[in-house]
Amino acid sequence: MTISRRDALVLGGLLGAGALAGVAARRLEPVGIETGWTPVVRAAHAEPVPTAGNPAGDVRLSVFTDYNCPACRKAHGPMMEAAEADGGVVIAFHDWPIFGDASRAAARAAIAADEQGLYLPVHAALMAGGRADAGAAEAALEAAGGDVRRLRQTLEREAARIDGQLSRSAFHAFALGLGGTPGHLIGPILVRGAVSERDFGRAIRRARKAGKG
Repeated sequence: MTISRRDALVLGGLLGAGALAGVAARRLEPVGIETGWTPVVRAAHAEPVPTAGNPAGDVRLSVFTDYNCPACRKAHGPMMEAAEADGGVVIAFHDWPIFGDASRAAARAAIAADEQGLYLPVHAALMAGGRADAGAAEAALEAAGGDVRRLRQTLEREAARIDGQLSRSAFHAFALGLGGTPGHLIGPILVRGAVSERDFGRAIRRARKAGKG
């Protein structure tokens, strides 16, 4: 059977319209899963971990990440940009090192860096790329003006506290049903994996509409 040029153009137009409609439908789909303000969600958000953004923000974004996770690195920039553009988000960083000993060493060092007020620059540097381990964390700390000797002392002195924080973050991640990193709990909205800045913004607005429970 031979299709005329006119019929081919019509068919192409219909297929193109269908594809555009599919894209539009996906853009209208809600981002993430609304979990409700369960005790599990409240406990995860209440965990005292390092934060960034607006401390008085009305939306809390708890992010579960591993420094050696490619998807975590992909999501980091769009997440930060969406939160900054919104202006009403406080980001809570839950280190969840699931990629082995190097990731755990980097996470422990990042948490210890918070004692010098340098968690955020260390976190950002480790998310920027390259293998994340203890040495990379120390280099990031030093580049931010920190004291590596003091960091090592903190790691030794505060070992139980730091390991406890990592264990609690893992507990919250499993309780939320996360199967891996990254996970983003935005208010009562759970977003798995890396998404675009636009979709982070949509999830933030959806969380704001859901209120504080």
